[in-house]
Amino acid sequence: MNTYTFNISTTKIQMNDEIVLGTLYLYNATRVTLDISNVFSDIFPNYVSIDWGDKSQILEPDILIYRDYRTQSIYPEVQKGTAPVTLTNIYKHDYFPSSYALKKNLTFKMNVGYVTGETTRLSAPVVINSESYYESIEDMEIVGLDLINDENNTSRVSFLTQKNNYIVQLDNKSYKEK
Repeated sequence: MNTYTFNISTTKIQMNDEIVLGTLYLYNATRVTLDISNVFSDIFPNYVSIDWGDKSQILEPDILIYRDYRTQSIYPEVQKGTAPVTLTNIYKHDYFPSSYALKKNLTFKMNVGYVTGETTRLSAPVVINSESYYESIEDMEIVGLDLINDENNTSRVSFLTQKNNYIVQLDNKSYKEK
């Protein structure tokens, strides 16, 4: 499974705005790590919701005001400064490609509500590309060739795939339902 880290940051100026972020281009099954530690938090955020866009359940993490240093690490505060625990937590989600198309388009959405009543609305298009046939097997080389082509025998070509060493055989016999 591929991995991708999605960092989101906002400022006080963007506090009551609707922000469209750049497109996330993912390839095949991908685990996305969402880092929202740089979201504006000088005014306390009292609501966070994350809609991953793939019809999974909307994530609404509990708003924690302080860390319990007996059970939680102080490392996030040392690394990124003081911020609400909800914003310094890392959130992960697995995205999967379409089962029938080469490209799947989604929209990631996140809302951050503040105690002042203002809400920052963020969204980002997500494009998940599926593996094509070539990427599944890569190149092929001929490993066998039978050219006897009469009423009892068919011509057959055998290939070996470069990826995973699968054998693929093709013949010119026509198959008909009876």
